[in-house]
Amino acid sequence: MALTLSRNTVAGIVGTLVFFGAWEALSRSGLVNNVMLPAPSTIAQSGWSLLVDGELARHLGASLLRAAIGFVGGSVLAVALGVAMARLPLLHGTINPLVQMFRAVPSLAFVPLAIFWFGIGEASKIVLIAWGVFFPVWVNAYIGVRDTNPLLGRAAASLGARGWRNFVYVVIPGALPFIIAGLRVSLSVALVVLVAAELAGAAFGVGYLIQMSQQVFRVDQMFVGLITLGAMGFAADFLFERAVRRLLPWYGAEKAGQKGGQTERTRPA
Repeated sequence: MALTLSRNTVAGIVGTLVFFGAWEALSRSGLVNNVMLPAPSTIAQSGWSLLVDGELARHLGASLLRAAIGFVGGSVLAVALGVAMARLPLLHGTINPLVQMFRAVPSLAFVPLAIFWFGIGEASKIVLIAWGVFFPVWVNAYIGVRDTNPLLGRAAASLGARGWRNFVYVVIPGALPFIIAGLRVSLSVALVVLVAAELAGAAFGVGYLIQMSQQVFRVDQMFVGLITLGAMGFAADFLFERAVRRLLPWYGAEKAGQKGGQTERTRPA
C-alpha cells in the first residue's frame, strides 16, 4: 500500500530539514562560536553518548516519576474540590476567596518556600508540581459541573435518575470535556514546574542535567536536556489524547461532530 503524504505534512518535513540544515551550516561556518551554538550533529552525538552511558535514562526516569506523581495527586485533589465547590454553595462561599487568592500566585514563587518546608528531596518537587497542576484542573472542573445543562438533569430526574444517579450519569459526563481540557493544559504546567523544582536542587532529573551542563559549559548537553523536555511534552500530550479517545470514544466523536456542524454553519448558502 502506497504511503501518501498531505501537502502540509510535506511542507512541515521540508521546513524542518531546512531549519536544521541552516543551523548546521551556520555552526560549521565559523560565523558563530560553535561552543555557544553547537551544530545539531554535535548535539545528536552528545545525546547518543548520554543515552549509551545510561545517564540520560536516569535523568529522564527521575523526572517522569516526579511529574507523574505530582500530576496525579494535584489532579485528583483539584477535581474533588472543583466538583464539591460547584455542588455545595456554602463550601464555595467559604473557601473561594482563599482559592482565588492562591491561584493568582505563580507556582514558581513557592519554590523557595517548598524547599524550606520539605527540603531538597522528592517531597518538595512533588508538592510543587501538584500545586501547579491543581489550579487549571480545579477551575475547569468547577466550571464544568456548575454549567451543566439543567434541562438534562430534569430530563434524567423525570426518568427516575435522581440523587447520586443524576450526579454520576448526567453531571459528571457533562463536565468531562472541561475536566479533560484542564488536565491537558496541566500536562505542560507540570513540566514547567518540574524543571524549576529540579533547578533548585536535585541529584537526578532533566532540569538537573541542564543546570550541571551550564556549570561546565556544555551547551550541547543543555540542548539535549531541552530536546528531552520537548519530547516529554509531546509524548505526554499524544498519549493523553490517545487514552481519552480509547477510554471515552464518544468524546472524540462528539468533537468531530461539533467541528462538522460548525463547518456546515459557516458554509455559504
